[in-house]
Amino acid sequence: MAGRPVLVDAGFPLPRGDFACAMTGELHAAGFSIPRADQACVVVFDARAMATYAPLAMDVLDRRERARAARFRFRRDRDTYVLAHAAWRVALGICLGVDAREVPLACTGDGQPCLAGTTLSTSLSHSSEYVAFAVCPAATVGVDVEQWPARIDLEALMPMFCTREERAAMASLDEGERTRALLELWTRKEALLKAFGVGLLADPATVAAPAGHAQMPPAKALHYPPCHTRNLPADDGWIGALAAPPAIRDIRLHRLRDGHSD
Repeated sequence: MAGRPVLVDAGFPLPRGDFACAMTGELHAAGFSIPRADQACVVVFDARAMATYAPLAMDVLDRRERARAARFRFRRDRDTYVLAHAAWRVALGICLGVDAREVPLACTGDGQPCLAGTTLSTSLSHSSEYVAFAVCPAATVGVDVEQWPARIDLEALMPMFCTREERAAMASLDEGERTRALLELWTRKEALLKAFGVGLLADPATVAAPAGHAQMPPAKALHYPPCHTRNLPADDGWIGALAAPPAIRDIRLHRLRDGHSD
């Protein structure tokens, strides 16, 4: 993925009324549009800024998504799920030229989200209230977002998700650098394994995730193309990464913000 990702910000709050219409306006304000043949578009936002709009967003979801939302025990988790899926559907509807409710979201046999009958790939991630989704015209894509600072001790988990070379590289960093570098590595690895359709079903300690270098898929995912992964320009509260085939050379990052812009 050549070059630096382009960052565009937009502001909240959403106007009252139809969520799909209002979110369409916010996405357009952030510069979101159909990605070019060599481009991935990534949207990131903090769901807390839209929590009051969750009831309106529910109307955009399909029956399966509404049933899943109803199973969440805590309102915060339910609202994040609803807003993530509703905003994702609105963005995909823009790309496909259809109503958000008619977006043909499905899952592959690997559990990978897919857009049946289209040439686009898509991926969704959320951590705490942070949400990220990606769309691109390629065989696959993976996105990951994680809350920063990390909520778990990644250094203690290094043997479980780092290759031997990655552990050696981390050991050479001072503690402050290592803490952030580990979460950046974690997000690259999560994005890469999503793009390969295996998630954490593959042993992450056997899959290297160097920034910007194409990696072959693991043995159980050889039907996927090689992908490279890189970290997204981060905000104060999150760290993220995208993985996609080498033909995707440009990333546009659209960051929806709670009332102000950088």
